[in-house]
Amino acid sequence: MRNYEAVFIFRTEADAYNGGLEKVREEFKKAGANIAKDDDMGDRELAYQIKKESRGHYHFFDIELKPDTIVKIEKDIKLFNEVLKFMFVKKD
Repeated sequence: MRNYEAVFIFRTEADAYNGGLEKVREEFKKAGANIAKDDDMGDRELAYQIKKESRGHYHFFDIELKPDTIVKIEKDIKLFNEVLKFMFVKKD
C-alpha cells in the first residue's frame, strides 16, 4: 500500500458535486483504499475553462491504496461527467 494525495475538480452545481463525490468515494471503496483525509476545498474560479466551465468545486483526498489500482480508478473516473479534472500524486 502506498500513500497518495488526490485533488478533484467537480462541476459546481450541488447535485453534480454531491453525486460525483459519492461516485469517487465508491471507486475508492471498491479498490480497497483507506481514506485518511477527505476535505472540501470549496468553489473556485478556474485559471482556464475546462469542459466549458469557468468555475469548479475542489475536493482533496489523502488516501492509501495499492499502486496497481490507480490505473483502473483513473479509467473509471474519466467516464464521470461530474468530474472536470483530477490528479493523483504519490507521497514520499
